[in-house]
Amino acid sequence: MREADHSTSDAAASALAADDVQIPPELIQKWQQIVDLIAEIVQVPSSLVMKAEPQHLAVLVASASKGNPYRRGEEAAFDSGVYCEEVMKSRRPLLVPDATADPVWSSNPDLKLGLISYLGYPIAWPSGNLFGTLCVLDVKANSYSELHRRLMTQFLDVIEADLRVLCRYDARLAQEARARLAESERARRVLLGMLEDLNQAQERLQASQVQLQEAVRLRDEFLSIASHELRTPITSLQLMVQSLTRGIVPPSPEMTLRTFRLAERQIGRLTRLIEELLEVSRIQSGHLALELESLDLVLVARDVVQRFEADLARAGATVTLTDAASVVGFWDRSKLERIVTNLLANAMKFGEGKPIEITVEEVPTGTARLVVTDHGIGIPPERLPCIFERFERAVSAREYGGLGLGLYIVRSLVRGLGGRVWAESQVGRGSTFTVELPCSGPSPGRHVEAEAT
Repeated sequence: MREADHSTSDAAASALAADDVQIPPELIQKWQQIVDLIAEIVQVPSSLVMKAEPQHLAVLVASASKGNPYRRGEEAAFDSGVYCEEVMKSRRPLLVPDATADPVWSSNPDLKLGLISYLGYPIAWPSGNLFGTLCVLDVKANSYSELHRRLMTQFLDVIEADLRVLCRYDARLAQEARARLAESERARRVLLGMLEDLNQAQERLQASQVQLQEAVRLRDEFLSIASHELRTPITSLQLMVQSLTRGIVPPSPEMTLRTFRLAERQIGRLTRLIEELLEVSRIQSGHLALELESLDLVLVARDVVQRFEADLARAGATVTLTDAASVVGFWDRSKLERIVTNLLANAMKFGEGKPIEITVEEVPTGTARLVVTDHGIGIPPERLPCIFERFERAVSAREYGGLGLGLYIVRSLVRGLGGRVWAESQVGRGSTFTVELPCSGPSPGRHVEAEAT
């Protein structure tokens, strides 16, 4: 890059624009995209294509970037001292990293606009005469990286290729001219594609970082909750055993029986927590095979409700089971029992002791339908799409406990059986969970697959 030389003459100014071919609107539009792209990549407020006219310089194209003081059609007289004038005189690229540090540019109009750094390249007609300049200007000191310089020269090649195509008048070269124009368009598209790929890669990286942070947060929260949930029944069991072994509890048959019943409940709670963790582990492994057999969903629902009688009594809740005579399908018994169990346990936990309704029916499409409705706290609308995800919950874990895995297991098992599940809810009025399963069973060889994470 050379330093400025401000000597000039009218003859030199007139020679700058020896060719005079009208630039079509299509080309102006294309070059507008180029300068906009340059300004975005180099991150400068101003990118221009200047054209040398016989008596002045004209802004042919100006980037639409924020902070660009130049607009298309603006003119500058020769000998005004702008950076582009020096490029046109010398016919060489010009780099001005910081004009404020060089007294040569003290009267430069660009400097008065706050544009203190400059990188510009001369654009030539096919005849060799000067067309104008391609340049960028910045409001801060900028030496412009080697990558940015290469980018500018690539776009310079595109513009000069456009001018070569524009200036070909010989009909025999028309086909070659079209090919060159297509080549320049392909080059532009490649550059645009490179920028798009870069932007998409950056967006994917940012999204991955957000997902990673969220995964770490969920992991830490789950470990904290799981530790608490597992520790609570173990602590209760320890206290009960200590009460018996140390004689704290009077050795009467009634107190001993009561202590053992409490211990039994805590063991059951601990067992259910461990089963949930094992179930999720099997689901995530993708190797949870289905053992299909002919089953009556009505009988499965009745069995599950019966097993919950003691828990329902303690919660003060009642269950109304409305069912058909039978709804027979080809399913896996343990998976079906787990689906009904988790939905009933969920209704009991959040139902506030209010009645629970369970409906089992077969719809005309050969589909079994299980509906579990509670009249409890309900689910906020913004949380409804998330409740079937791992570790997600609609309410605070401190208030209601649990690992946040029950509904995730339900959705995974329902999908594994070839069905679907959804929830409807109103805050303060309760929730309804609906499961639909094909009576013919899942497709042959289907496994319960791990959910995408």
